[in-house]
Amino acid sequence: MSALVAAFVISHALHTACPESATVYRGGVPGTELCPGIAAAAGMTVLDLGDAWAPFPLGGAAEAVGAKAPAYRAAYIALANGSFDDAPESTLAADDRFLELFGIAPSGSQVLAAMDDEARHRCHDQISDAVLREAALPLRYEAPARARSRVNALARDRRNVAAHLRRKRLPSRAALTELGPAYATLVRRLERGEAIDAAIRSVQEHLRCEQLLPPRAAAGRFDRPTRDALRLYQRRHVIVASGELEADTRDALVTPSRELDLRLALRFLRQRVGDAAGLLADGSALGEPGEILGRILDEPALRYQGAYPPLADGAPDSLAAATDSAARALGWTTFAAARDGLRALLRRSSPLVAVFLPPPPPYLRPGVPLRAVLDPGDVNYDYPFNKSGVRMAKPVERRPVLILYAEVDGRSIPLVRWPTTIGGWQEAKLSSGAIVHRYKGSDVGPRLWRDLIVSPVWYPPRSTPDDDLVHWTGGRLAIKEDLIGPSYRSAYGMVMLIHHRPIEQGDDIRWYDNGIRTHGTVNYRSILKGSSHGCHRLYNQHALRLTTFILRTQAYRVRGPTDDVLRRVVRYKGRRWVIRREERGYAYELTPPIAIEVLAGTPVGARTSRPSETRWR
Repeated sequence: MSALVAAFVISHALHTACPESATVYRGGVPGTELCPGIAAAAGMTVLDLGDAWAPFPLGGAAEAVGAKAPAYRAAYIALANGSFDDAPESTLAADDRFLELFGIAPSGSQVLAAMDDEARHRCHDQISDAVLREAALPLRYEAPARARSRVNALARDRRNVAAHLRRKRLPSRAALTELGPAYATLVRRLERGEAIDAAIRSVQEHLRCEQLLPPRAAAGRFDRPTRDALRLYQRRHVIVASGELEADTRDALVTPSRELDLRLALRFLRQRVGDAAGLLADGSALGEPGEILGRILDEPALRYQGAYPPLADGAPDSLAAATDSAARALGWTTFAAARDGLRALLRRSSPLVAVFLPPPPPYLRPGVPLRAVLDPGDVNYDYPFNKSGVRMAKPVERRPVLILYAEVDGRSIPLVRWPTTIGGWQEAKLSSGAIVHRYKGSDVGPRLWRDLIVSPVWYPPRSTPDDDLVHWTGGRLAIKEDLIGPSYRSAYGMVMLIHHRPIEQGDDIRWYDNGIRTHGTVNYRSILKGSSHGCHRLYNQHALRLTTFILRTQAYRVRGPTDDVLRRVVRYKGRRWVIRREERGYAYELTPPIAIEVLAGTPVGARTSRPSETRWR
């Protein structure tokens, strides 16, 4: 405590040089206000819990060396605060609504607004979830004809059972089943149908509480409005799914809404802790995520391990341990305490708090050598389409993973092992305009991460079909401006690392770029099931966490906006558009670069080598 007292004396003396102080928290009680530098010198970590915060790559990394922050920082802050009209992708963001799974976590004010929504909480409280707990899963979208058939069959079975009970003067369905196999089959079919109907209605009740279900949704039918509303619910609670009712979604629906909002507050806190402390290890290298107040915040899809065993000497979940300490220091141990504590913090003149966290792990030191391995796992080179052009499932046991290692005191410590993608069969456009399938593989061998690009812009190659660059929006065809970026929906996400191969030319080095990147994506379902055009996709939140750690621990220089002119003419359905961009993103150069190795993987199909032929679509 003497160090803290000394820090207070020094801070008080230097108050004029400290325009924004940090409040020290212990055991949920606010205490001394210190200059951030003094708090850090006393062994504390200073967290910015304010609404004007953005991840380190989007601002702090540039400002730390006196450079101007990336322009997309303002858009990130607006989106995190729900001010969609103030961001370039305003229309799409308003449709997406919940952006945490897209890499933009809600601000503290947005978290508090959710926690304060007592009408929503009371609505959920009134729903009995017994039918959902017992529901046979999965339940998915039903085409209208199939839904009508199921509903009609259910009504017919109800009438038949009721008629049998009246005619035979039986007290219950159980008594009816004793009359013979035909009656037992009828009762079982009716009860299965009623269970499905009740489960769908229960889901719809929860979606109405969230004000996500439109009035046109048909009660008891898993129709398109219900599926779309469930997708929004899944996105709100960071569930990697696409509108189907499976175990993870069912578990969220039957969990009290206040508990879900407490988890939201803890995810908010975890992001701020990880960013401020530069923590990365999340237990994925061991397949053992840590708990925060007894909770695992990420669903299995976000910590996919598949058939991989734990990595030797893998780093434990230091991020969860630090967040748990921060939550206890702030007193956020219950829903009510977290809500009240967050409200009090947001009312303060300064959003900074100082807390004691566990000692930093050995890998968290400036200049620690890093290297990455991209392991494709099981690779299937077989052509994936049948004669009708329908894509056939090609399951593999081991999906691609990215492993980041830190070299510490002669040990190679795996920090994370995250799901990613590799190349596969993709559509390509020939110079004649014809669309074909080609295998677009990932480069194999040693490469370097040198250029780290924030808010990257995707310049579509000439082989990209024009119809991939347009979409219907607002009842009209338009260019997918968000896909090109800068945007959280850019094909490269919010941050990317370029795979360079250095080529010596006399005394100089040419940095060869074959178009392969490690980057974020909003196409999050592809990370677990799909392939790419050769790049290695990460969840946007993983990509931001990785680049934050890199910029916190590695030397770099700021190159800033990268000038490069794009002009692409797009033609589709008799229409013509011109795509124009003048820069490709905001660049940091790592000095020195980080070594990466892309492995070849293990062929598991009929083919044993990468295809080179073109297949006509």
